Amino acid sequence: MIGKIKVKVVLAIAILVISLFFTQLVFANGLSTGGLRLAEIEDDIKKLEAENRILKNQIANESSLATLSAEAGDLGFKNYLQATTP
Repeated sequence: MIGKIKVKVVLAIAILVISLFFTQLVFANGLSTGGLRLAEIEDDIKKLEAENRILKNQIANESSLATLSAEAGDLGFKNYLQATTP
């Protein structure tokens, strides 16, 4: 009788250990694929930040006073201060 209980306990512990091992494998696999996805997202963030800096520089150049003044002159606008000085 005691022998049957020991076998059942050993079998239950063995099943528990094996199931925990496979559970750990599943979670480890999930973490590794999640890490790869995180690295891809971080790369995308770096690319977007670089593009954002380039666009900010382009906006600053296009909206600079010299650029706007030249474009206004091309469109036929005149500088009021220059037009009124003798």
